[in-house]
Amino acid sequence: MPFGQAMACAFCYGAKDGKSTEHMAVAIWFLFGAVLSVMGGIGAFSFSVWRHGRMPLEPHQELGEEDLDKYE
Repeated sequence: MPFGQAMACAFCYGAKDGKSTEHMAVAIWFLFGAVLSVMGGIGAFSFSVWRHGRMPLEPHQELGEEDLDKYE
């Protein structure tokens, strides 16, 4: 048996039942969930900003052109 093969892990050999293969699968799913949760948060924040930007102003917040004439 060559020395390089003795140092290889079960994942490198493609062993489906190895413990390192199972741990690697769990780590991949965890990171996939983390990425999706961050992207979901960005999407929810963007939707919230978009929805808030489409709301009309309250009457006390509106400023008409006639109100600006006295300051010119």
